[in-house]
Amino acid sequence: MGRKGRFVAALAALALVASVAASAAFGARAHRLDPGVTSTTIKIGGTFPLTGVASLYKVIPAAESAYFAYINAHGGVNGRKIDFTVLDDAYDPSKTVPLTQQLVEQDGIFADFGSLGTAPNLSIWGYLNQHKVPQVLIATGDSYWGFSAKKYPWTIGYQPDYPGEGKVYGKYIAANTPNAKIGVLYQNDAFGKNYFAGLRVGLGAKKGQIVASQSYDPTQTSLVQQILALKSAGADTLVIFALPSQAITAMVTATKVGWSPQIFLGNVSANPIFLQIAAQNGANVNGVISTGYLIDALNASQANLPGIKLMKSIISTYAPSLVPSMNGGDANVPYGLGAAWTFVYALQHAGKTPTRAGLMNALKSMHNVKDPFLYPGITLNTSAKDNFPTEQEILTKWSGGATGDFTAFGKLYNGVR
Repeated sequence: MGRKGRFVAALAALALVASVAASAAFGARAHRLDPGVTSTTIKIGGTFPLTGVASLYKVIPAAESAYFAYINAHGGVNGRKIDFTVLDDAYDPSKTVPLTQQLVEQDGIFADFGSLGTAPNLSIWGYLNQHKVPQVLIATGDSYWGFSAKKYPWTIGYQPDYPGEGKVYGKYIAANTPNAKIGVLYQNDAFGKNYFAGLRVGLGAKKGQIVASQSYDPTQTSLVQQILALKSAGADTLVIFALPSQAITAMVTATKVGWSPQIFLGNVSANPIFLQIAAQNGANVNGVISTGYLIDALNASQANLPGIKLMKSIISTYAPSLVPSMNGGDANVPYGLGAAWTFVYALQHAGKTPTRAGLMNALKSMHNVKDPFLYPGITLNTSAKDNFPTEQEILTKWSGGATGDFTAFGKLYNGVR
């Protein structure tokens, strides 16, 4: 081969090497895994109030961790085990922001899962969507997450929304006690105000029956002033849109000042454990009305439900410290299991090698999905135009004092928004 031939051959060889390198690079890009995903694990994380004013909710991430441990023990999702990091923001948005940045930028999570609280989630809403990090199945029922899907496509909730729930109470009061004189206690932030707005919508022409309203700040521990003001206004019906600690305090305080109104209690605080605590501290809780959407371990009529049996098996094996809470009817246990179940369901439908986009697509295309930890008859439904997974609730009423429970009555309310 002459000099010219050798030169041409060399050029051909270089071209081949370049072509192979380019193909390899393309293949690497094509098979590059999303952040938080390896061949054996999927890393997720969230912020929760393990301490502080909302720490009664700390059972939720503990139950979620138990469900993920159960899934991991049974092979994970498509061979990948779920690695769940829980950080304590104490229900303080100023802590939520840096902790979430840590989860994303240092820990490299695949998704922000289950983070709790309206104000905390609002504080990270823009950041997570800007970085295209799924903010999913968050523990707050504000309607923002559903109505803002177009602007914030990486966010989705889990539970029924607060305005819709508030509307249910308003409709019930208007239909059954149209002459009620209503006093409202609500948390002075988006959480409480959205609940209150829904109540007014539900009351419709009867919204003038609201004779007084009182707000409180999330860190308040005494509500004597607010309760006395509502009583003095002549209210015979008390609607409470509050966190568990303040809801308990409100019910105890009302009884201590000699006031016995008909109480309607927002679902976020209508947990058997909380009602039992209130009763043990002197509150008259019999007759309290709320809503439900989860299974109830205390309810004998539900004892044979597959979800109850699965809950007892998982908690006794993977979170034995939660057994007393579960047996006491703590709704945070089935809530945490249900949210974790839904996340795993979405992962299973996000592709053999999950992507963030695939996860969101799975969460936004659920049709009559039967989460075993939801109340019988309630299913998960979403679509490109519906970003509210759970839209059914049933009214419940408490009886039995300190050893009682809620009993469901009436039919399911559909599309509570």
